[in-house]
Amino acid sequence: MRISGLISSILLVVSLAGCSPLLKEGIWLQNTPFAAGNVPYVYDTIPSTQIFDFTLVFKKSEVTGIVIIKTAGAGERRIVMTSVFGMTFLDFELKGENIKINYCIEQLNREKVILLLKKDFEILFKPDHSKITKYLYSSPDRLDALEQGNGITKTLMKFTNYNNKWPETIQIEHPYLRLSLLLKKTEYDPESI
Repeated sequence: MRISGLISSILLVVSLAGCSPLLKEGIWLQNTPFAAGNVPYVYDTIPSTQIFDFTLVFKKSEVTGIVIIKTAGAGERRIVMTSVFGMTFLDFELKGENIKINYCIEQLNREKVILLLKKDFEILFKPDHSKITKYLYSSPDRLDALEQGNGITKTLMKFTNYNNKWPETIQIEHPYLRLSLLLKKTEYDPESI
């Protein structure tokens, strides 16, 4: 009897913690036009190559480098994560729902890791792709943050330092996994890389 009461208490605490939003300020867009698919984009959809410095943190380990994102056309993107010295960590292509891995270092070459990164970039490129996403905004044309999912793979994204209509800094977090990816727009010349 005591054990079942303890298990019930733990399940109650976990379920309540899983339902509480990680974002505390602003306005959640659950009953607004954004809920109908009018969420402003946070990544430019025009074919181009964009370069970000990245910092990937898992627990207390940290890796830094460069992320190169080449947008070819409607829903076609190639993402390359590399060190500043040119060593490639991960090179994959997204086309609709499909992913093609061109190269992946052994440490990242796990199905769950690849699928988590795929989901993160899909959310970044199309923030309104899921009806379970919660949005935080400061104005009708600027998305400040979003939260998607519950449980261990909950995703929290923050968008700051807007230049024109695009954020210069993107923070992607998985709080329960203690995993985060910080992307900062850089001034590298795409032709030099």
